Amino acid sequence: MDYQCIRCIWLSFALALLFALGCGKESVDGRPTPVAVSGTVFYKQQPSAGAKVMFAPQDHQYAAVGQTDKNGRFKLQTFEPADGAVPGKFKIAVTKFEVIDLPNGGIKENFFLPGRYRDPATSGLSAVVPPEGTDVLKLELVE
Repeated sequence: MDYQCIRCIWLSFALALLFALGCGKESVDGRPTPVAVSGTVFYKQQPSAGAKVMFAPQDHQYAAVGQTDKNGRFKLQTFEPADGAVPGKFKIAVTKFEVIDLPNGGIKENFFLPGRYRDPATSGLSAVVPPEGTDVLKLELVE
């Protein structure tokens, strides 16, 4: 999958999340209640700080996202900050990158995790969020 496609996936997801968060209280009616979900991302057996984690739903329509702290820990959010994820099955994407503005007006992106983890379809990562939530997810990324 090329860079433009990955960028479009993340941008589309971010816009959908912003739309959901930006709607008034009327849109809250009828939406499911997320449960607390947190975990840790490891790359080469070390915690991965600053990684973005996306849970792509497989049996409903509510994606969840999070970002790791300096210890590789993340808390997911679906509608509100750190509210968790809607119980169900998910495929997972993890990415960590920086964007550098070039003097000629272009940009350069440096990725710090293997490319296959950027797409939930190719990452090989999945999870089932139980109705009671979980705080023990451990995502181990390898080369």
